[in-house]
Amino acid sequence: MKKAGDSWYFAYGSNLDIDQKELRTGTIRHAEACCLPGYRFLFNKRGSNGQRFANIVPDRSADVWGVAYLCSPAAMRELDRFEGVAGGHYFRVSVRLLTRTGEARDAVTYVAGAKYLCEEATPTEAYLQKILKGALHHGLPEEYIRFIEAAAQRSS
Repeated sequence: MKKAGDSWYFAYGSNLDIDQKELRTGTIRHAEACCLPGYRFLFNKRGSNGQRFANIVPDRSADVWGVAYLCSPAAMRELDRFEGVAGGHYFRVSVRLLTRTGEARDAVTYVAGAKYLCEEATPTEAYLQKILKGALHHGLPEEYIRFIEAAAQRSS
């Protein structure tokens, strides 16, 4: 299953939506719901048109649920492009995930660049729905899905 050069990518935002993820990087080879301990999810990444996007920040008292996708180097390059790494929108960080069975998994994820951080605000409805659709598809915990919905409302 895992080939030389492959890496695990942890999605917590709109790339939870498998349709979007496949459109960006091709067929999904493996996806698994995982938890990222020590981080908090929020909508504090400013887009170029003022819209708000998902981000994570270190927080020892919180956890972020999402999906680990097995990605080829080419898929990771495409993700870098879509996440705006060259322009500083997001940058890659190495993280340690926990699977539902408690297995540790090393992965990379994206965190908003400093010049794009802003006050929390409500994301667009279409963006929020991609996150929720993906969260439901991957069977993320119901209480976490409610947390995302509340975060979108809390930010308004």
